[in-house]
Amino acid sequence: MANATAKPPSFSFTPEGAAKIRWSRRGSCGRRGCTDRQCCCALCDKPIGVAEDDPRWEDHEEMDCDGCELCADRVPIILFKGEGKAMDQAQFHLACFQTILAPAGQ
Repeated sequence: MANATAKPPSFSFTPEGAAKIRWSRRGSCGRRGCTDRQCCCALCDKPIGVAEDDPRWEDHEEMDCDGCELCADRVPIILFKGEGKAMDQAQFHLACFQTILAPAGQ
């Protein structure tokens, strides 16, 4: 059986967009809705996702959901640069990430 490796998506940023990214050496804690600046979107500085203890989750069926406000950013887009102890990361809301992408073919 051949060992298949998934090819990461190809994209590039506008120069202005790349300059706006706030990189973090520490990274995120991984909790949805965390308000720590290191856990927030690297562009808009707002929390990503809705905290698990938010009462709106009580009556919500995640398995049947099709992208409501609660589920929209459950999994942020995360980029890494560097290696080892010099690695930085940035995480984004999908909508914010899309604002800094260069048009296809550029």
